Amino acid sequence: MQKVELLAPAGDLERLKVNLLYGADAIYIGGEKYGLRANATNFSLAEMKEGCLFAHARGKKVYLTLNIVFHNEDMEGVEEYIKEAVVCGIDAFIVSDPFLISYIHTTYPQVEVHLSTQNSTTNSLAVSFFQEEGVKRVVLARELSKGEIKEIIDKTGMDIEVFIHGAMCTCFSGRCTLSNYVTGRDANRGGCAQVCRFSFDTSEKAPFTLATKDLNMAAYIPDLIEMGVASLKVEGRKRSLYYLATVIGTYHSIID
Repeated sequence: MQKVELLAPAGDLERLKVNLLYGADAIYIGGEKYGLRANATNFSLAEMKEGCLFAHARGKKVYLTLNIVFHNEDMEGVEEYIKEAVVCGIDAFIVSDPFLISYIHTTYPQVEVHLSTQNSTTNSLAVSFFQEEGVKRVVLARELSKGEIKEIIDKTGMDIEVFIHGAMCTCFSGRCTLSNYVTGRDANRGGCAQVCRFSFDTSEKAPFTLATKDLNMAAYIPDLIEMGVASLKVEGRKRSLYYLATVIGTYHSIID
């Protein structure tokens, strides 16, 4: 059985290094463009290169999020940006836009394409379709049951990545417009204001919030490994160093 990957978030270079030192097998980061955490520190190209060198020297990988919902103006300069990221040593791009999936797979076949959870993928036929388009891994929507995940793996043989820890979207994965409506900040282009965590006044005495509790799949790690999940993903590119060290170190121990 292939060892499952522990995938950690990093909002900056220091977090990348700490995550790797505490047991992560791979890191996902955002650049200064095209990612869904526009308010995080994020990585310049120089930092991206340094991060890749640090990871590769330890046999680890770095993935770059390129997963906003692209509008016409967002496409300006994206091809040059992808080229620069490839030069930096990025091992995979996490994307959801169909054009970019095709473009990266055709232009840079040595770099993997991972389908973002922003695509809200929930069935095996969709997974098989993207497999034929050159996608090497699918990050499934967070709304699937264990049985549904297992069925997708069995039917497709695709590398499957699932979230195991961190914040949960109240709306369906990749489909939220609450932030747009309440604050004018586009959640699907990197500006999520996390309106689901706001406290709203109601006629009741206690204020109301939409947010679910954070995800914690620690008790289910053996099940996910047995099912054949390829990568276990922790959310939190804006979390503190101490949080990441604790969470990644704990899951590393559980996996071992």
